[in-house]
Amino acid sequence: MPDEPNRDRADRILDAAADLLVRWGSRKVTIEDIARHAGIGKGTVYLHWRTKDQLFEAVLMRASITLLEGCAAQLREDPRAVVPHRYFRATFLLTVRDPLLSAMLANDTELLGHYALTARDTRQAAAETTERTWDVWTSGGFLRTDVANLRFSVAAAASGFYLYGNVNPDYEHVTLESKADSLAHVIRSGFEPAAEPGPAVVEKAAAELREVLETYVSACRAAIYPGSTTTEAG
Repeated sequence: MPDEPNRDRADRILDAAADLLVRWGSRKVTIEDIARHAGIGKGTVYLHWRTKDQLFEAVLMRASITLLEGCAAQLREDPRAVVPHRYFRATFLLTVRDPLLSAMLANDTELLGHYALTARDTRQAAAETTERTWDVWTSGGFLRTDVANLRFSVAAAASGFYLYGNVNPDYEHVTLESKADSLAHVIRSGFEPAAEPGPAVVEKAAAELREVLETYVSACRAAIYPGSTTTEAG
């Protein structure tokens, strides 16, 4: 890992870039703006990232792994968070409460500009993590086996909770917590077996999924913070 002063400085730059990206949109933000917002010189930004593109790629990747870190933290706190309806509830709240993650999910080209393609690539890069999450669920018996096109059905059901509010303002009054509860109910009633797996299965699955998430996060951190030679333990 880079020495702590450099790591702290890199995080200040990323924080500043993310804040301005959400407030102004990618087209209006310059390296000079980011440096000023971070309270450093423009040249210092280039010590970490050589171009604006590289910096914003790091911003989007860090946003993505922040989501996974949040999921891993919940798994450490309560292994039952591995059960799909609880996992979907948690990821929904972590995502919609973060304006940058929400913009990435919605492919918001007005905010992200051409970095919307970077956001898409970042999601695709995490495809192996998604695959292994499904492996954990299916091998542990967390999902029904009698639902046709199960993955499509689950994804379609879950994505509606993220996107429907954007096309129908009639439900703006519904709180995020209520939406998350409804999503959990849909996943639980529609796609999970009547009885949850036992504690031993849940503990094992939680440990496996946490390892998957933390391994991916560690790999991403090496890319986000140039010059890193080691990564943090999960």
